[in-house]
Amino acid sequence: MGIYTIGFVPLASFPFPYKYIIGVSFYFYLKHQISNKEKVINKLEYLLFVPAIIYGFMRLYWYVKLHTGIDKDIFFKVYQTGFFVYNDMVYLLFNLILIIIGLKFLKSHNNKIKGSISIQNNWKWLSIFSRIWMAIVILNLLHQVIANLFSLEHSQTFYYGILVLNSIYIYWIGFIGFTKSNLLFKIYYLKDQIEEEEHDSLKNRIEYYMKKEEVFTNRNFKVADLASLLPISEKELSEYIHTTYQMSFTDFINSYRVEKVKELLISSDQDKFTLLAVSEKAGFSSKSSFNAVFKKVTGLTPTQYKKEHQN
Repeated sequence: MGIYTIGFVPLASFPFPYKYIIGVSFYFYLKHQISNKEKVINKLEYLLFVPAIIYGFMRLYWYVKLHTGIDKDIFFKVYQTGFFVYNDMVYLLFNLILIIIGLKFLKSHNNKIKGSISIQNNWKWLSIFSRIWMAIVILNLLHQVIANLFSLEHSQTFYYGILVLNSIYIYWIGFIGFTKSNLLFKIYYLKDQIEEEEHDSLKNRIEYYMKKEEVFTNRNFKVADLASLLPISEKELSEYIHTTYQMSFTDFINSYRVEKVKELLISSDQDKFTLLAVSEKAGFSSKSSFNAVFKKVTGLTPTQYKKEHQN
């Protein structure tokens, strides 16, 4: 027992395939930074974990042989074959390919990021961070190639340089994590999603004030009044209504007033009100405008509509 075991499980040569998981994890991390209704991760991409699984089972096999006493020299024998040297080159190349694909993903979404200046800066930092890591991986890969070409696998001095470089990079990541965690954990929204969400939100707010609050029953209700409730500029509101409902603000308000009149004309209390009273309750400012708008929308005069629905 001690620092070399967890319970009865020895830690020496524990079969955790972290080398093949680092690149895949970072790749998925990049993709998860994008929040979008359209899926950015394909199910087939989970096959990227296959190398880690295969390597993990190999390590597990050696681990069992070592700690059961079947072959206490198993790792030394594998080392003598040069497997670990070439394996390091393979996993570094694998990670490099994933980083390059990840950078292409970032580049393809670069113009779709919407938000404040800080969000834009954070997005740029994510790209810079990825490029720095790519540089570190390339340097590690070159180090392994040189070590293999010039038989420097056993040179401790040669490995000190890359060890120091990797250590600096790891400590830098830790420093960023402690001091600027907001850079590491932020979800970025695509423009099309934001616009869709803003569209739905604005439409819901408009319908709330029109259907629930019935603000249109105020005969002096203007575009500025609804804009102040939402809140949104008058110009944006007018453009939104024109684009979404294909009508002017006046026609939009009158459409609700007509629906309100139709509701009152066929209600059980309709005999209690004159047509003028009904028009005023719906927000029309005069009987003439009421008649003209109602016929324009329904094709019938208020009297004709009332008689038609009484029968």
